[in-house]
Amino acid sequence: MKPVFGIDITTNKKNERLNSEEFIIQTTSKQKTEELEEKQENLKQTIEESKLPLWIRIVKIVCGFYALIVIVGVIKALPDVGFDQALRNAPILIISGFLSLIVWLIMQFLSKRKEKRVMSEQNAEQQIEELDTKCQNIYKELTVPKDTASVDVLVFRYKTKNGKVTPKTIGMQITPYMNLNVKIFKTEDSLCLADLESLFAFPLSSLQTIHTVKKRISVPSWNKEEEPTKGAFKPYKMTVDQFGRIFFKPYHILTLMHNGRIYGIYFPCYELPIFESLTGLKADEPTKE
Repeated sequence: MKPVFGIDITTNKKNERLNSEEFIIQTTSKQKTEELEEKQENLKQTIEESKLPLWIRIVKIVCGFYALIVIVGVIKALPDVGFDQALRNAPILIISGFLSLIVWLIMQFLSKRKEKRVMSEQNAEQQIEELDTKCQNIYKELTVPKDTASVDVLVFRYKTKNGKVTPKTIGMQITPYMNLNVKIFKTEDSLCLADLESLFAFPLSSLQTIHTVKKRISVPSWNKEEEPTKGAFKPYKMTVDQFGRIFFKPYHILTLMHNGRIYGIYFPCYELPIFESLTGLKADEPTKE
């Protein structure tokens, strides 16, 4: 099976071409792409200006981490020795820990104050609104219906051996998968996905199954407004680690036949309801990859 939003690096490690290019039926005009990139760059610059200098942010992280270790240690020791005895046993450790906490709190206050000031001076809210308008104009150009739902699909590099797809990390990646947010809708004869660059169409007649893979994987970020462990997402029992990775199990693959070959759209478990609704297919019993 060939992952639709996969990049095959089996024979070329520098390959950057997504397999999804075969399904593109329309692309965003150069003018709108350039306008969007300009707005994105302006907002990115504003966000960078709103941050404290890097060395201060590093000191803040170190102080916060050190203070956390000391406070946790003190809390664990309290039932056995009490705070007074703990202070006599390790005065330098405890005092330095609480001083680190104070430094962290001061830096946190300064960070929030600068962020608020810069965001106000640079009209960040207006920049965000303008960026959103540019995005909506692009979707309109790509004939995406208004109020179309968004879903995450899994993008990853991979190698194949004996027909088996093995996702691979490169460089400093902490997970091989990325959750690309796309618009999803159905026309009379196709299931369509759209990002801010392209519109992809998959004939309904080519769709075959929704395969379930009973394997725990992770993505590096979160695209939804609601937190991954709350509300509508709570039943999926997702977890978030110290690096911000979101872990979930299982994931699914919508399979389809294209030019005599089987392709697969990989997506997280929490997107199953909308894929089942739009395709009319039901996920099969889970299998281990």
